[in-house]
Amino acid sequence: MPLDKKPELRYQRINDILNRRSSATAVIRLEDLAAELRVSLRQINTDIKVMREELKAPLEYDYRLKGWRYTEEFDYVDRLPLRRQDILHLRIAVEMLAKGGQLKNFKELPGILHKIYKASRRWISDKTPEKAIYFDPLPHYDGAKHLGFFLDAIENYRQITFQYQSFHTNQPKTVVFDPYFLRHYDRRWYVGGFSHDPEELFVRVFPLERIAGQPAATGFFHDKPAQYSADTYWKHIYGITVPPDGKPEEVVLAFTAIQGKYFQSTPFFDPFDILEDTPDKLVVRLLLIPNIDLIRKLASLGQGVKVEAPASLAEALKSFHFKAYQQYLPPSPPP
Repeated sequence: MPLDKKPELRYQRINDILNRRSSATAVIRLEDLAAELRVSLRQINTDIKVMREELKAPLEYDYRLKGWRYTEEFDYVDRLPLRRQDILHLRIAVEMLAKGGQLKNFKELPGILHKIYKASRRWISDKTPEKAIYFDPLPHYDGAKHLGFFLDAIENYRQITFQYQSFHTNQPKTVVFDPYFLRHYDRRWYVGGFSHDPEELFVRVFPLERIAGQPAATGFFHDKPAQYSADTYWKHIYGITVPPDGKPEEVVLAFTAIQGKYFQSTPFFDPFDILEDTPDKLVVRLLLIPNIDLIRKLASLGQGVKVEAPASLAEALKSFHFKAYQQYLPPSPPP
């Protein structure tokens, strides 16, 4: 009985066997290949023909040694019917899945993704399982159409240009940019990198949905500023905004008992130190660079949190609340 009834499994086995025989004098005879796969010689002949003509495998027959070999290493998985754009989007989806699921073994994802590639031909099924997983409904997000382009540009060190339409101006401006990373925050995607604007000349972050038209690759970049480190750039940031010359400060927050339980179960920033945990309150310390995103987050918790330190952050939050409060005051009577 054949070991592998499905053609794609046989092709993968043949591919693995031939890749292991990398020497110029290492070949395998069809009779030996048929015996190893436990199929007929006729079937192996057919498989070899398909791999050569349809899968474009670099197969070569050595008449002197009377066997087949690869002229170069070949990966059958790469010949699955997935476009480069499909691969880029699949990788983004897997990373989002890992983040959303709080997977701690993120380092294993490349291997998992490789298994997905191999299994993709066997995903076809007439039976659709009943839906069991639900997410928050999300509005249409136009910026997602640029994800594949920017991921490709980042990994290939491509300098790019695009038209950026700010909410503060009527006309878009041309941006010359070296992209370093993609970041997802508050249901939006952002691209960060080095801005060649003479007034900036450092890392900027742009929301993808405000990029007008189609960005274009215009060259390559080779150096990153010495003050930029991918490993530490987000270490002390909540949200997306990194203030110019911002420095990490000890932020001490006092939560009410209930809000403290919410924070401990799903902290909006990690790591943190617990300074006090009583039936009445939870006090934590975080090392953060204060920014507008942090202020908005704390404001959303209302009376559930109080900023104990630094004083500048407490004042900024107080001002934020006061301006919101003023919107509900009755208009002043005319003089």
